[in-house]
Amino acid sequence: MKKLLPLVLSALLALFACQAYATPRFPYPADEARALLTHLGAHVMVLNSDMTLIKKKPASEFDLLTYYPLPKAKVDEYKRNGHIVSRNDDIAEFVTYRVKDYELTNEKHEKLRMKDDIRAASLQDFALWTYDNVLCSQRGFQVKLDKTFERVKGHITLMFEMPGNVTREIRVPIDLSIADKDPRPAI
Repeated sequence: MKKLLPLVLSALLALFACQAYATPRFPYPADEARALLTHLGAHVMVLNSDMTLIKKKPASEFDLLTYYPLPKAKVDEYKRNGHIVSRNDDIAEFVTYRVKDYELTNEKHEKLRMKDDIRAASLQDFALWTYDNVLCSQRGFQVKLDKTFERVKGHITLMFEMPGNVTREIRVPIDLSIADKDPRPAI
């Protein structure tokens, strides 16, 4: 028995140590998660990357961007400080996406393939922006292609996911020209 005691104590200490470093429990109700995914899915925009917007030359990448209104506490913090401190407790930090399927062609009718393997990645946090006079967080990702385009057409089917098996699938139509302007409202 005396030989087993150190082994049992070591196992218990290891168990408690693992729990201390475990991923925190998802602190949001499923209804709130579904509402966020519905909002994100309804507001996906296709836009040229910043360099394409500036140079207007054939490109091999574009952005998929969406947004959601910031909660009142974060808006107040922004008004007080001119910025928001990121604490990784924002509900959008839990959103991941994956590309379920896609079909893209350029103006030469060449099939375009995505360079990056996009699976269950987190949405990138873009600059704050105002939509309909409401301060919003912009989230999205960059689509990198194997060939250049002056015009890209097709679709991308996205699956937004959150803990608790909360998902939202959307099909995003793509029809983008390097001459297109930024579709976001002016700040």
